[in-house]
Amino acid sequence: MSWITVIWSMAAGVSLTLAAVNLLVWLRDRDAVANALFSVSAVAAAVFAMQELAVMRAQTPAEFGAILRWMHVSAAMIVIAVVWFTHLYLGAGRRWLAWLITGLRLLVLIPNFVLYPNATFAEIHALNRVSFLGETLSVPMGEMNPWRSLIHLSTVLLCIFVVDAALAARKLGRGRQALLLGASMPIAIVLSATLSGLMVRGILPGPFFALVYLVLVLAMAFELSVDLLRARQVAGELRDSRERMRLAARAADLGLWEWDVVRDEIWSNDVDHTSAGIFGGKRIGLADYLELVHPDDRDRLETTIRRTMAQAWELQVEYRMIGADSTERWIVAWGKVEYGERRQPLRIRGVSVDITARKQLEAEAQRHCSQLARVQRGFVLGQLSSALAHELNQPLGAILRNAEAGEAFLRQDPPDLGEVREILADIQKDDQRAAAVIQRMRSLLQQGELRFEAIAPLELVQQAAALLEAEMGTQHVALGIAVPADLPEIRGDRIHLQQVLVNLLLNSLDAVKTANQGQRQIDVHAAQARVAMVSLVVEDSGTGLDPARLADLFEPLYTTKPDGIGLGLSLCKTIVDAHGGRISAVNRPRGGARVEVLLPVAAGNETA
Repeated sequence: MSWITVIWSMAAGVSLTLAAVNLLVWLRDRDAVANALFSVSAVAAAVFAMQELAVMRAQTPAEFGAILRWMHVSAAMIVIAVVWFTHLYLGAGRRWLAWLITGLRLLVLIPNFVLYPNATFAEIHALNRVSFLGETLSVPMGEMNPWRSLIHLSTVLLCIFVVDAALAARKLGRGRQALLLGASMPIAIVLSATLSGLMVRGILPGPFFALVYLVLVLAMAFELSVDLLRARQVAGELRDSRERMRLAARAADLGLWEWDVVRDEIWSNDVDHTSAGIFGGKRIGLADYLELVHPDDRDRLETTIRRTMAQAWELQVEYRMIGADSTERWIVAWGKVEYGERRQPLRIRGVSVDITARKQLEAEAQRHCSQLARVQRGFVLGQLSSALAHELNQPLGAILRNAEAGEAFLRQDPPDLGEVREILADIQKDDQRAAAVIQRMRSLLQQGELRFEAIAPLELVQQAAALLEAEMGTQHVALGIAVPADLPEIRGDRIHLQQVLVNLLLNSLDAVKTANQGQRQIDVHAAQARVAMVSLVVEDSGTGLDPARLADLFEPLYTTKPDGIGLGLSLCKTIVDAHGGRISAVNRPRGGARVEVLLPVAAGNETA
C-alpha cells in the first residue's frame, strides 16, 4: 500500500470519527447546531479525501474531469458548513455576508454541471504522469473555466467573514476561540487556493485539499472538545449547586417548581405540598394542581397566572390549599415567565412558601387591634359624653313638651284632633332624630373584623363630622370641609376609618381650645394625591406639634394631654397601615398642625 493511500485514508478516517462523535452530541442536544454543522463539514472532508485520491489516479481526461466535478459538491458543503459553524460557534459574523458566500458556492455548482467538464477547467487536453511519494499520479493539462472566478471571489469573502467574526468574538470576550479559528481558517483557505493554483498549472497531481481541510477540521474539533470538557465540568458544578439548593430548600421549607406551559407539566422538588403548595417530584398539569386549591381561590389563581403570562408580569399571589388531611394552608408563590422567540410563554419558574403561621399571627393581631380600637372608641365616647347628652336632650325635651301639649288638647271638649295629629308627627320626627344619634354611637362602638368596601371620601368625612357636630358647636369651633364629590372611592372599613377621622378631629379640638373665639378653625380637605391614592388632610389653627417629638407622635402611650392615654394616634397609624395607606403629621408654616392620611382607591376606580 502506497503512502498516498495511507495518508489520504487516514485523513478520511479521522474526519469520519470526529463527525460521528459530534453527531452523537447533536442527537443528544438538538440545540448544539454547531456540532451538527461540524459533522457535515467533517463528512464532506472525508468524501473529498476519497475523491481526491481517485482523481490523482485518473487514467483519462474525461475521468479526471468527472471526478473533479463531484469534488466541487464536497467543497461547497465544506465551505458552507464552515461559514455557518463560525457564525454559530463564535456568536458573531455578518449574517448577510454568510448568505452571500453560501449563494456564491451554490451558484458555482450550476456551471459545474452544465458546462463540460467542470467549473475549474473549460477543457482538459491531457494528463501528465508524475512520480509523487513513490507512486505515479496524474496531473491535468488544460484551459481554465471563466466561472472559476466565482470560486476565487467566495474564497476571498470567506477569509473576510472569518476574520471579521473573530474580531467581533474577541470583543465579546471569546478571545481564545477567536484566535484559534481566526488564524487557522484563513491560513487553510490561503493554502488551499495556492495548492489549487499549482494543480491547474500542472505542477501538483491534485489540490491536496484533503490534508488542508484535515488541519481545519482538527482545529474546529479541538475547540468543540474543549467545550465538551468545559460542559462536563459545568455539569459537575451544576450538580453540586443543585444539591446545595435542594438542601437549602428543604431546610427553609421552600418549594421550587416549574410549569412547562407547552407540555402542561408542573415539576416540583420534594417538599411536601401540604407545607409549600407543591407535591414531591410528581409531574401533573395545571388543572390537576388547581383541584388542590381552595375553591374560593381557584379562579383567582388561574386568572392571575394567565394574566401574568399575557402581560409579562412577575407572578406573586397568595392562595389557600386543601391538604390530604383536609387542612387549610396559606401559600405565597413567586414566579417569572420565560418566553420564546415569538414571545409565546414557554415556562414559569418559581418558588412557594407556606405562610399559614404568618396568616394566623396576622389574624390574631387583627383581633387584638379590633379589641383595642373598641376600647379607644369607648374612650372617645367618654370625651363626647356632655355633647351627646346635650344632643339627646333636645329631641327628648321636645317629645316631653309635645306629649304634655297633646294631653291638654285631648282634655278639651270636643278634643282638637287636628292639633293632636300635628303633635304626634312632631314626636315621631324628634324620636327619629334621637334614634339617629344613638345609632351613630352604636356604629362607632361596633366590634368586628375589618370589612372592606368602596367608600366615597365626602360621605366618610361628613359622617365623622356629624359625630362631632354638637361638640364643635359647644366649643365655638368652625369646621370647613372641602372634599370634591367626584373623588374616586377609597377601599376601607367604614367604622375604622371614621374612628381615624374622629380621633384626628378630637385632637384638633383640643389644640384650638386656647385660641380666641372666632379663631378656632379646623379644615378637612381631600384630593387625589397620586395614581390609586387619595389624600385626606385635617388642619387646625391650634398650638401645633412639638418639633422635637414628631418622631414619637404615632408611638403607643405617647401623649401630651394631662388626661390622655396615648392610644389615639397610635391606633390611627395601625388602622391606616392595615388599609395599605400612610399617615404623617407636620406643623403648618402659619401655625397649627397638619395631619395627612393616604388611602388606596377601590378597585376599578384608579385614574391616571
